[in-house]
Amino acid sequence: MRNTLANEIYKYATKNKDFFLISGDAGLGVWDEYQKELPNQFINPGINEALCVGMAAGMALSGKKVVYYNIAPFVIMRPFEQVRNDICYQELPVILVGTGAGITYAPSGMTHYSVEDIALALSLPNLDIYSPASPLEAKLAFENALKSKNPSYIRIEKSGEVEIHKNNIDITDLNFIQMGGEDLIIAHGSIVNECLGISNVSVATAPFINSANKNIIDQISKFRNIFVVEEHFKFGGLATFLQSKTDKKIHSIGLKNHYIHDIGDRKFLRKLYGLDKSAIEKQIKENI
Repeated sequence: MRNTLANEIYKYATKNKDFFLISGDAGLGVWDEYQKELPNQFINPGINEALCVGMAAGMALSGKKVVYYNIAPFVIMRPFEQVRNDICYQELPVILVGTGAGITYAPSGMTHYSVEDIALALSLPNLDIYSPASPLEAKLAFENALKSKNPSYIRIEKSGEVEIHKNNIDITDLNFIQMGGEDLIIAHGSIVNECLGISNVSVATAPFINSANKNIIDQISKFRNIFVVEEHFKFGGLATFLQSKTDKKIHSIGLKNHYIHDIGDRKFLRKLYGLDKSAIEKQIKENI
């Protein structure tokens, strides 16, 4: 999905000379063509996250459309004060793109994980939060962010995620990719693939994390049990947000709130921390 989003950003930039991409010295291979063709619309201030966010805010104040791209912890965590004060407080439509959502960068260790970023982002008023599960969802998240007057945070992955949707979707709604039974799994990000094939449950993605419009709540109410599966701490993620919007019990399947000290690839860590398909299925069966 990272390449899909990069292509969409490039296409938009070629048609809009007031659009700028700021990279905090990250993803440079992804942006080779962009830099070559649009050198005057690409800025790399280096490893200086607070400056990147402040620069994006200043450019937005002058009427420019800006994307700030970096590894997710260096988009929402390290420059949190600047995101809060410079962008969200002033309600500037800057688009923050963080790659490596969840434990995408598993072998790199906890400094590169984004398992509390949604909790931080949800604490900021007016910040739209997207966690796409597929290339189409990433594309639509960017398109929706471009139209919005709010700042946006798009957390993406970079592991060659497959397309899970056969038709176009509404990025602001639940999008069902498996139907069956009285129980519903809601997921965001590529972990939705661990949920597919679990018997007697419906599966839907929720790429717009803090949407929770009336239609979503109405759909949730039709199911017996609701399970939210996310590669994020249980506290402060989508499950917490949805629970604040409905009286229906939301079962959270995510990472326990403690730091990950184990090192391994993503598949290894998902299995170790109960987020592979068999562990998810077991937790669901125990709560039905």
